[in-house]
Amino acid sequence: MNIELACPYCSFSKKMSREKIPASTKWATCPRCQRRFEIFPSDQANTLAPAKATEKTGHKGSEEKIENESIREGTYWENRSELGLWQAIYQTIKGVLFSTDVFFRKLSFKGGIKEPLAFGILTGSVGVMFTVFWQFLMMSGAWFPVGELIGGQLTFGLIFLIAIVFIPIAIVIGLFISSGIWHLFLVLLGGANNGFEATFRVISYSQSVQVLALVPIIGGWVSGIWQIVIQIIGLKEIHETTYLKVILAIVIPIAVLVFLVIAAILFLVMFLGRQHMGQLL
Repeated sequence: MNIELACPYCSFSKKMSREKIPASTKWATCPRCQRRFEIFPSDQANTLAPAKATEKTGHKGSEEKIENESIREGTYWENRSELGLWQAIYQTIKGVLFSTDVFFRKLSFKGGIKEPLAFGILTGSVGVMFTVFWQFLMMSGAWFPVGELIGGQLTFGLIFLIAIVFIPIAIVIGLFISSGIWHLFLVLLGGANNGFEATFRVISYSQSVQVLALVPIIGGWVSGIWQIVIQIIGLKEIHETTYLKVILAIVIPIAVLVFLVIAAILFLVMFLGRQHMGQLL
């Protein structure tokens, strides 16, 4: 049975299957205006909700719990057909950057990976392209004639064309690898309560911070730090776990990678040193 949930404040509406709404849930949060409203008016509660949902428990704590429950929804980006493309992008980025905990606490983890993947490719590609653009301008002004690179072999136009083709591919690979690694460690630490899709959605929507790459020089550095913070908060909220487990899931693989890089450098230095000593002897 499908029912239509309509926000009384902004008139946003969405059809949902009645079976997908938990029996104890009485309130929903509008994905457009972020205001809470009662799902079933009092005159409909007895006919639509199962009998056990209308029984009084007699415990004040249980009633408060029901009041605070809400239905997880898709993002503004996933509702762009109603909001419009640019409004959906703006509201999604705004929610991720400035209401991170609320955004991911309400984010559905069963909406598929297609939509978050598309958003991650879009915002991530734009951010990386602007980072490359600013670095190119710096290199052109410092070491090379403007508009040329490496003795004129690579022009700005050619670099831009290469970026358009390969950056989105790199973004896709990066999203799946980082999501896979962090989800694996969340599983090992007992913090992956809602499956790989939940992790992937957080990592994809965290690409919102790449818009900071529009700011020359410092934008890329700030976005990198801010993105890690967003991912920590997002994974904690969507998996309903602890900050400790999430931080360890992110820090451990980074520490392992740093250790392997240092070990490789030391091995290379020792190998070259032996080669040099052998030549002297």
